[in-house]
Amino acid sequence: MKTKVLFLVSTLERGGPTNIVYNIIKYLNRNLIEPVVITLSKEPDRSRKKDFEELDIEVTSFHKNRLYWLLSDLKELRLLVKKVNPKIIHSHSFRPDVSSANHFESYVRISTIHGDLHANYRNTYNRVIGNYLAAKQLNHINQLDVAVACSQSVFELYKDKIKSIQSINNGIDNEIFKPLLKEAVREKRRALNLPDDCRIWISAGSLSKRKDPHTVILGFLGSNSSKKSLLIILGSGELEQRLRILYASHHNVVFKGFIPNVADFISAADFFISASTSEGLPNTVMEALGCGLPVCISDIPSHVEILNFNSATGKTFPCGDIAGLSNAIDSLDAQDYTELRKAAASIVSQHLNAKLMSSNYQQLYLKHTENERQ
Repeated sequence: MKTKVLFLVSTLERGGPTNIVYNIIKYLNRNLIEPVVITLSKEPDRSRKKDFEELDIEVTSFHKNRLYWLLSDLKELRLLVKKVNPKIIHSHSFRPDVSSANHFESYVRISTIHGDLHANYRNTYNRVIGNYLAAKQLNHINQLDVAVACSQSVFELYKDKIKSIQSINNGIDNEIFKPLLKEAVREKRRALNLPDDCRIWISAGSLSKRKDPHTVILGFLGSNSSKKSLLIILGSGELEQRLRILYASHHNVVFKGFIPNVADFISAADFFISASTSEGLPNTVMEALGCGLPVCISDIPSHVEILNFNSATGKTFPCGDIAGLSNAIDSLDAQDYTELRKAAASIVSQHLNAKLMSSNYQQLYLKHTENERQ
């Protein structure tokens, strides 16, 4: 008999957590697991709902706003979940976690923690509100059966705060993010109207305080390598317009805004940069590695954790240190590029791929189903 797993999420907006949910579902053994998705709010313009539906699964949107969620007893949602009748509810993010804790105690309940909750909420709101939201979410996660940290570094952060927690590393789809041969890279560049006569460094993610794009740009511009290189910035966010104005005169810094075909740009580049101040286990870094890109990344715990699999594939620099990033760029650029690419791809193929991640979650689901039957 199949185990039905309900994935409870706020929306399927494009981004790291949604990509993780997609990859878990994509590689589940459908002979053993039947996945179903319920979203709490109306899907945004940048939704991956169609991608999920193409996996031949049931996706239901609850279509309620946050005010409804705050004021309602969620009777309609409870009836919907009862109709689905899952064995397991796997929640992701604040509202799904709180809903799962408050209303679905008769089911096996699992939550994935996608990063440092306190840091993420403080960056989005402010210290007081951020700390309140993080504490509230952690309190509700503690009422669930299992919490899963998306990395060992997140596990270490919460192991003394959550009674039942384990870690399953995030993973990316290395059937999509994979190294290309030189001619294929040239073809990608031609298709994307990118130059073929220079090194291309790339940074991808929301243009927000947490991602610290200022350090990325200034560190790149301060390096000797920038004289013969191009920096491409992928993503949008609250800092986008200001960044475009500040660096408009630097023709070797190109802003592409939000784009759906991130894989094309990453696979056409040579190196990847991230100056993030907080991450769970970042998809974009893993996607770059999967494409064989060496990385320059800030020395936050999750970045260090990634490079611990194979330190030969990149350089870290002190978080927020512009000169440190410039030095890391020049140091990496001077190394044997062929060996760097091999080391980069090996991290994903051996440790951080979607198939391995999905298999680990599947084992978790089946373990709790078996426990329930005993």
